[in-house]
Amino acid sequence: MELTVPRKVKVREMTRALSVIGLERIGLVKPGDDVGESIFGAAKNANLGFVDGDVIVVSQKIVSKAEGLEVDISTIRPSGRARALSRKTGKDARLVELILMDTRRVLRADGEALVVERKDGTVCVNAGVDKSNVKGRLGYARLPKNSDSSAKRIRAKLEALSGRKLAVIVADTYSRPFRVGQVEFAIGVSGLEPIVDYRGLEDIFGYQLRYKFVGLADEVAAAAELVMGQGTERIPVAIVRGLPRLHRAEQSGLSRKLTLGKRMDLFHKII
Repeated sequence: MELTVPRKVKVREMTRALSVIGLERIGLVKPGDDVGESIFGAAKNANLGFVDGDVIVVSQKIVSKAEGLEVDISTIRPSGRARALSRKTGKDARLVELILMDTRRVLRADGEALVVERKDGTVCVNAGVDKSNVKGRLGYARLPKNSDSSAKRIRAKLEALSGRKLAVIVADTYSRPFRVGQVEFAIGVSGLEPIVDYRGLEDIFGYQLRYKFVGLADEVAAAAELVMGQGTERIPVAIVRGLPRLHRAEQSGLSRKLTLGKRMDLFHKII
């Protein structure tokens, strides 16, 4: 059952402490590994139990590795389109071909960036393909084919092993328009409503809110990154505990709620 936001948000709930716990000792993930099982084992080895309402944030990279989405681009034969874009961008034509495999539409292609709309509707650089934490000079990783399904599988395994009601977010790093620096975004969601809708509620002075539509799943992903890191930290999973605004949701395709349609996107005329 999908729960809606309560009509009044209690101050007591909003001042509750929030914990972000990084999970180490997961090890290098290989194709075919069960990510949920690996997370449960790492938590057990660290003497950490799960509690109802925990949100497990999982790095996209270990999900991609487990799903066999690491690619050595030396095995790729680039198309004519990839070669043309390679000349525009200065990127290896084989890498461009890999990017095109997940691309619906190319939005920008020059020496600074290759920005595309992915087949799932997400707009990002290089279709999310990158080589961070991937072994080999020509090794790259694609995003999961369906990150919501990946999150759902991990959550099902963790709930079966722990006996707890949990939520899972698959997170990846993205740039933001007109802001310096990258942050973690939720690209796969299972078990929680990714948006908190405050529209129609009142603020502390009785003003009725009209535009407050909070991307909770992205906020949780960004909070988890504070302990997960991006480089040699080797912490690909974090448990976010004590989230006061968590509302369970069981339907599929939850991450789609975080993607604006073209008509609502303030920047669509620019791209």
